[in-house]
Amino acid sequence: MKKLILMSGLATMVMASFNENAKGINNLSNAIANTGVSVVVQDSTALKVVNAFFDKFKSGASPEELAKSFDEKAEMFIPGDMKNVPWIGKRIGRAAITDHFKLLRENIKPEKLEFTDILSKGNRVVILGYLESRMKKNNKVMKSEFSIDIVVENGLLTRYHLLEDSFEVSGKAKL
Repeated sequence: MKKLILMSGLATMVMASFNENAKGINNLSNAIANTGVSVVVQDSTALKVVNAFFDKFKSGASPEELAKSFDEKAEMFIPGDMKNVPWIGKRIGRAAITDHFKLLRENIKPEKLEFTDILSKGNRVVILGYLESRMKKNNKVMKSEFSIDIVVENGLLTRYHLLEDSFEVSGKAKL
């Protein structure tokens, strides 16, 4: 079972200078405890659900399969220029979310997806990252840092709010 470690910058510095011969989370926790910094180790059901969703996404699952990860009344919101970027906007419910993934697949070819940080607390997961996608209709590449705020309830995504460089996306989506 994977564990998520939430720690301060000081704890990160301690980790970086930590003796390379020491092994395991217990040794790390003991070393950090000696500095007076607290470490929270938690299991996250929400994180497992989100990881399973992105595993499906990265493996090329169908729009219908991806939408099954969402609650029937889930809200997906990607703000931006809906006139030039048909897959963004606010969508409520699994059918509307399926349409989002269909439009996304029709219009772009993902080229790079990196998660730089994943933060988890209770039923909320926030992902920070970087993406590159190629517009199929004009071959332009859009590049953007992003953040996704996800809420999980009863094993399903109920909120998916993605923020990206909407100016970059809209500019590259134009013919």
